Amino acid sequence: CRVELNIGKLHAVVATCLTVRAAVVNVSVVTGTMGTSATLSCVFPPPALDHTLHKVTWMRKDPYRHIVTFRTQTDGSWAAENGGTRFELVGKPEWGNTSTRIKQLSVEDSHGYLCLVEIVTSTYHLFQCEIQLQIATAPQFSYTLILCIPLGVKSLVLLVMGFILIRDKTRRSRD
Repeated sequence: CRVELNIGKLHAVVATCLTVRAAVVNVSVVTGTMGTSATLSCVFPPPALDHTLHKVTWMRKDPYRHIVTFRTQTDGSWAAENGGTRFELVGKPEWGNTSTRIKQLSVEDSHGYLCLVEIVTSTYHLFQCEIQLQIATAPQFSYTLILCIPLGVKSLVLLVMGFILIRDKTRRSRD
């Protein structure tokens, strides 16, 4: 068992309880295509009614780097505190889902990611989930192929039109 708790300084006013449970499955792998979007799944046991979801932080692994933090707002919605507009919380945190969508993927987004969910009761709970994101480049078409397709289509259309024209002339000449 290996525990990595590298989230910077952890200052808790209330007592902090760290519970480590062995992962049931391996790290999930998400595949995306450059220029599109991908959703990083982060699901945890739904919090009890007396628990308060404090914040959700996404970090990049190796080396550790903060990506975005979502905090609950006074109206109950969640908003990105920092991290720009490429990241969108698409899960329902109150149901135990803090999945996040990354928009406009680039090759640089290929990394391991950590989802850190902070839950506060009389103690402080931290849930961590690891996801690996792999970015594939979009297929590149040959310019020769693109140029040939319209020419081939035009030739076929002209051939069919010529056949119809000859057939119509032949019928008119018989009548």
